[in-house]
Amino acid sequence: RSSDLTMASSERVFNLLDLGPTVKDHPDAKNLPPIMGEVRFDNVSFGYDDHHLILQDIDLEARPGQRIALVGETGAGKSTIIRLLTRLYDIGEGSITFDGHDIREMSQASLRQQMGIVLQDTFLFTGTIEDNIRYGRLDATAEEIIATAKAVGAHEFIMKMPDGYQSEVGENG
Repeated sequence: RSSDLTMASSERVFNLLDLGPTVKDHPDAKNLPPIMGEVRFDNVSFGYDDHHLILQDIDLEARPGQRIALVGETGAGKSTIIRLLTRLYDIGEGSITFDGHDIREMSQASLRQQMGIVLQDTFLFTGTIEDNIRYGRLDATAEEIIATAKAVGAHEFIMKMPDGYQSEVGENG
């Protein structure tokens, strides 16, 4: 019976892999120049399906150096705004621009290379603290890993661990 379960699970995985991405780069997509920091949502509407809009007529502007907090109840659209900003989904109407560049005209890779996202849920992979920090960029040097930890205020905590950056962690901490 376990082989039947394995076959059914494998079939589901292969069906998912066959789907491919839903968001695709425009054939003439350009590389986004280095982001200076102006982000603008102009009359943005979006729904995960055609029958129910999650966001409607959103106008938002963030200027370089400005901090913006998205606050609201579960389901208000906070995570959806971030997913749209990173082009995990494409908007239905309106535009999202970085420094005046419409993100639909830019390659997804050039957009995402310039962003860092801190998710609400934390997850540790089995390995060292250094391995977990390096996960986002496998070619990061030890100096870059330390700089990253300092930037998020984790360096002092890490240095209190028995083996510092080489301390072993796992999925449950």
